[in-house]
Amino acid sequence: MTVSTRPGSHAVVAGGSMAGLLAACVLADHYDRVTLLERDRLPDAAEPRKGTPQARHIHVLLAAGRRVIEGLLPGFTADLFAAGAIDVDTLADIEWISPAGPGVRFASDLRMLGASRPLIEWGVRRRVLAHPKIHARTEVDVEALRVADGRVVGVEIEDRSGSSRTTEAIDADLVVDATGRASKAPRWLEAAGYPVPRETVINGFLGYATRTVRAPANWAGEWKGFYLQTAPPRCRRGGLIAPIEGGRYMVGLIGGGKDYPPTDEAEYVAFARSLPDPRLAAFLEASEPLTPIVGTKTSENRIRHYEELPRRPAGLLVTGDAVCAFNPVYGQGMSTAALGADALDRCLRAGRTNLEGRFQKELARSNARPWLMATGEDYRYAEAEGPKPGWTTRLAHGYLDRVIALATKDRGVRRKFMEVLHLIRSPNCLFTPDLLVRAALTWA
Repeated sequence: MTVSTRPGSHAVVAGGSMAGLLAACVLADHYDRVTLLERDRLPDAAEPRKGTPQARHIHVLLAAGRRVIEGLLPGFTADLFAAGAIDVDTLADIEWISPAGPGVRFASDLRMLGASRPLIEWGVRRRVLAHPKIHARTEVDVEALRVADGRVVGVEIEDRSGSSRTTEAIDADLVVDATGRASKAPRWLEAAGYPVPRETVINGFLGYATRTVRAPANWAGEWKGFYLQTAPPRCRRGGLIAPIEGGRYMVGLIGGGKDYPPTDEAEYVAFARSLPDPRLAAFLEASEPLTPIVGTKTSENRIRHYEELPRRPAGLLVTGDAVCAFNPVYGQGMSTAALGADALDRCLRAGRTNLEGRFQKELARSNARPWLMATGEDYRYAEAEGPKPGWTTRLAHGYLDRVIALATKDRGVRRKFMEVLHLIRSPNCLFTPDLLVRAALTWA
């Protein structure tokens, strides 16, 4: 069966996670109809689903991501607060222990959400799927791209939602692949006679293990969140405590350079006790466990350089983790998905001429900053694999160490540094003449 559409009227989005949902939201402003195709059954409530196994770990929505999503979906933040999400002042409410010591804390307007990944995704999903132009089909697999005369004309799917599997062709004027790390887009391009993108992979072999707990009834912390940063090569271990809805906390242990945290109960506690700051282990041991311990070692950084392709079919865009997937420990994934949707909106508002090339280049520019931050940190581990880092990476490590040291006592420096981490300012703001001089003096 083929679903017919008027020319220029129908966009198809493959993948119903954050990148796909936000892309569909943007496309609804530019196309008459948007079809979202998702391989999972999407829950009505804020529940984990098979396609997001990482949802059982700590997620953060950075300030840049929160701003973009609120702009696309006004009321999104209020929805999450009503569902129990915690408003977190990044500079006042989080005890961040860097290798140089705790960052100076003070009240600010740099906010982030304390919420689980299922709740954040639910907040986006319920508003996106309520849009009258967006229709979601679940339990379908996108098997192939349909290309004719140099243009994408649709997709072929396998539908598993009924009592038997059926195949179907869907016409489309634009196809957006947001299917994540397992994206089939390179195979689709190769099958259609187009070049496949070059890939860069950098792996610091980090792992993390997480459980959700309830804090003791008499606990009154001086912070809402706690982050003990790793300090390779001297210390490969760290951890986080993050507030989420329902008065709960997620406790995550981090290990880099193949020093993976365990999921065995006794070993998990022992790993926490081995950390250089005893407060995380003390909180963990005094809390009530609510979930089993879950672990992951999937932490490589992978980027597919679609912006470099010399030829591509018209009508195909690739976004989200299908283009650039980060080590999740740095908490950038949902926010970069939001920034990708913002880039898509800007490109569509500029017109559809050469949309594919313009979007992939704009997305590459948007991804460049979080990519450099994530991979730069992973290169600190001696076991890291990937293209050999140059002297500039080693110099940047030394310089940033001194900026972080200044951030333990200087409010202005800490705010700048956190704004960079929250993707709302360029790293260039850390290289002003006055800061260069002050960092050089600490070097001496």
